[in-house]
Amino acid sequence: MRLVNGIPVVLVAAALSGCAAAAPRSADAPAPRQLVDEADLTAAATLLRMEDTRMLDSAALESIAASSNPELRRRAALAAGRIRDPRGLPVVVRLLADPDTAVAATGAFALGMLGDTTAVPALVPLVTPERAAVAPTVAGEAASALGRLGTVRGRAAVEALLRDTSPADSASRPAVHNALLAAWRFPRPSDNGAIFRWAESGDPEVRWRAAYALTRRPDPAATAALAALAGDPDWRVRSFVMRGLTAPLADSSTVGADAALRILLAALADTSSAVSVNAARSLGTHASPASVSALEVRLGGSDAHLAVTAAESLGRLGAAAAEAAPLLRAVALDTTRIIGLRSAALAALAEVSPETVGVTAASLGVERDWRARAAAARAYARVGPVLRPELMALVRDPDARVASAALDAAVSAPDAPVDSLRPFLVEALTAADPALRTTALGGLGRLADPATLPVVLNAYGLAARDSINDAALAALDALAAIRAKGAPVAAPFFSRYPRSDDYLVRQRAETVFADTARQLWGPALPVETGLSAEVYGSIVREWVAPALDGWSPRVRIVTASGPIDLRLHAADAPLTTMNFVALAGQGFFDGQEWPRVVSNFVIQGGDPRGDTSGGPGYAIRDEINRHLYGTGTLGMALSGPDTGGSQWFVTHSPHPHLDGTYTVFGEVEDGMDVVSLVQVGERISRITRLR
Repeated sequence: MRLVNGIPVVLVAAALSGCAAAAPRSADAPAPRQLVDEADLTAAATLLRMEDTRMLDSAALESIAASSNPELRRRAALAAGRIRDPRGLPVVVRLLADPDTAVAATGAFALGMLGDTTAVPALVPLVTPERAAVAPTVAGEAASALGRLGTVRGRAAVEALLRDTSPADSASRPAVHNALLAAWRFPRPSDNGAIFRWAESGDPEVRWRAAYALTRRPDPAATAALAALAGDPDWRVRSFVMRGLTAPLADSSTVGADAALRILLAALADTSSAVSVNAARSLGTHASPASVSALEVRLGGSDAHLAVTAAESLGRLGAAAAEAAPLLRAVALDTTRIIGLRSAALAALAEVSPETVGVTAASLGVERDWRARAAAARAYARVGPVLRPELMALVRDPDARVASAALDAAVSAPDAPVDSLRPFLVEALTAADPALRTTALGGLGRLADPATLPVVLNAYGLAARDSINDAALAALDALAAIRAKGAPVAAPFFSRYPRSDDYLVRQRAETVFADTARQLWGPALPVETGLSAEVYGSIVREWVAPALDGWSPRVRIVTASGPIDLRLHAADAPLTTMNFVALAGQGFFDGQEWPRVVSNFVIQGGDPRGDTSGGPGYAIRDEINRHLYGTGTLGMALSGPDTGGSQWFVTHSPHPHLDGTYTVFGEVEDGMDVVSLVQVGERISRITRLR
């Protein structure tokens, strides 16, 4: 199959075959942002090509950054940040002074992506109450960038902004929002007092961010401030409060564990699932009969998200929740309950009553549902011994998803005798399934025995023919571990294997072999996308320019629970959007199961295997942008930078720690109630384009 940009030609053609509607304009855009003529379209295509190949053309970047069109200047700043070549730093720093605040704010955002602390002196002057009052989004993005860069000087600037800005100054509010979400990223010690004052704001958008910051930077004083917000009218505030009322923090604060426990128990009945789920999670740190009893009630209840969380929390309580063992066993064996809950109950039983888990695991271990057998394998590995016959039988399960889960559980088990697992690891290296070989190579990497060098080298050769690169990357990691033991690895590797066509493999080889890889394989970059300048121009015309004029593509995910309608951000993530729409148009997602659901976090789809290790056979580049992870945000799932393909997720609630790390390419317009119903193993009927 011929690929362009790693994507099958037929998908690119399908995605370019037509477009028809409106991504929201940036809040700091003083005027409509457009590409107005042929020269603008060509310049935008040049930037897109640089981003996609991950190769900076300094002269082109300089020229476009000097354009009279502010949208091109904005896109130039964003491209420099995405490419992460230090040669782009001076251009971006200059754009901080751009008269268009959208350009300047994007420049600040890009400096955070570049990760070069030499940019701190240029960012700090932007983070003042005075600048926040006149250019709040610029100040806010500068604060976010300083949080990512994590310097002492940056922390002082962000804390000063929070400390000195008047809560009555509504114009500065966007800057305060970002500063609150940046504050937790700095190393300690920190001035939480600068955050406390915002927890009392009359604006719920400020309060939830303050609560989030206090949760992420826990200390006894912060716990007391959180407890005071337990009755807040905004569900987001309450949800973060519950997350922060863990027993260790409450016990060391003026709140006290007993008072925190009472708050959490009451919150289990909250009308917001986010609040009740977070309360149930924190109850897993309170080893008391009241916690156990309340969690048992929720485990047996009809709210699936709350029941799964209750099972997980009982597992964290361990022996303190011994009285819950009969109920956990009953839930694990109840085939009328969803498999996600049964798996969680079995995992909890392994912690609560390890001596009794074997019989229950044995029942799940022979079920037809592969997820039940995988859950049994994980339970066996948790309670040991790792070489028990039941677990080893699952390592050789005919379903590669079960075998991979069992082998991973065995290798990752506490005090696992990895050397004793060597025969199973070596045997798995010949499997047809790349994910199983990836797991085996991870185990051999932990073993790091030079005697395994021949089989690891052979495994790389097999992996080089895979449609996905996971096993090849794992083989390189195993070679690195063997090399650390003093074995000569470079010569036998490079004498056998030519330069990889996969730039992620080439980058990993550079990490392992440094100059040797560059000398023998050449540089890892650019990415050979197979796309011509004309194709990038077509993408800009078909996706970017119309989105800037008010159009945005919309899609519908049809599920058993109902439809979920999404609006896609084609202007800020055109390649990701094009890939998603093209795969949907080819029916790639039709009939797939939801492989991952984490209560009050995400639902994840797009995996044809169903165990989160599958994909379309290629990878696309990240398109990190300024869209934030709120409720109902659509993002690309990754296993590392630039590893996206077909897996994506939708958030249940705000999760700022994802901002600037995973590509945002859409949001839920309608159907959040359906998002809240989705559970692991349910199916996506189809994904259709609405316009």
